[in-house]
Amino acid sequence: MNKVIFTADDYGAIPAIDEGIIKAVNAGKINSVASFSNHEKFEYKIKELQDRCAGKTFEIGCHLTISSGKPVSGRKIGLLTRRGTFSFRKGKYFKKYTQMRRSRHSDRELDDLHYELSKQVEQFNKYNIPISNLSCHHNTLFFFEDFHDVFFKVANENNLTVRSPINIPKAMNDLYISMVVLRMFDNMSKENRQAILAHSRSMRSFLANYNSLPKMPIALNTVHYGPLALPTNNLNNKEIDSFADEKNLSLREELSVDAPEDEIMEYVFHLIDDNYSKLDEYCDQTKFSKSKYTGIDSGYFDSRMSEQRALLNFDLSSLVSFHSWNNL
Repeated sequence: MNKVIFTADDYGAIPAIDEGIIKAVNAGKINSVASFSNHEKFEYKIKELQDRCAGKTFEIGCHLTISSGKPVSGRKIGLLTRRGTFSFRKGKYFKKYTQMRRSRHSDRELDDLHYELSKQVEQFNKYNIPISNLSCHHNTLFFFEDFHDVFFKVANENNLTVRSPINIPKAMNDLYISMVVLRMFDNMSKENRQAILAHSRSMRSFLANYNSLPKMPIALNTVHYGPLALPTNNLNNKEIDSFADEKNLSLREELSVDAPEDEIMEYVFHLIDDNYSKLDEYCDQTKFSKSKYTGIDSGYFDSRMSEQRALLNFDLSSLVSFHSWNNL
């Protein structure tokens, strides 16, 4: 039987996503929730998760972000925030991950980054919310080696386990990185785009040679994610059913082969409440939200719905054993 962590990403930004995650936890399909701490009403949203899932065994992780919502630190974040080179003011939002830039003032940039990430973790401590791990939205903190080093530094300072930067299926991750680099063409220098590709290709070497490596699962499995959603998807209810069946089958096939006893794999899920009649309403939650959530926007919600449908219809009991982040 495979030892796994099933994580639902992106809690705390959009009500429909939060609702889907809460339903999945209560159905016993998810044992880990990756939550933002920089979106509005953070304390209230976490309390709702804890109250509505009382009696269920699950852990909460901090979903660090530099590409969604507002910075919480109040410090100048420079090229990471919208409308600004170094003119960050209170109330500004993070840029989309495809609009990121790198500063020539790398030491200051990395110091600001470390400060912001630390403050996002502190939000959990401020409200006495126990967290067990760190992950990052869009994998942005895995783009550059120095960003990655800051991510690990924050994890070690807080004695937290982390999400593995080794993504499988590898082909899906390679496609994602290639698409990111392509879409960064107007904002990122050629040198920095090459740095993203180089770090992705040398990831195993980076981990093997890293001092004080935080504990992590052996890899992050994204086989259940997708299809790579496009704003033109606009799937109908039957098409969502079809994608859900395919996802269900691929997950069964992936888990039908027992992994080595000492390997713990994390699987990531991107969910939304499975109510097709409310799809337009859920899309409006993004259009009119103050959260500036740049993860899965309105055109992607049908893809999330197929993930939710597949997961809730999947019998896990005979194939997997849920594992704790704290026991890695």
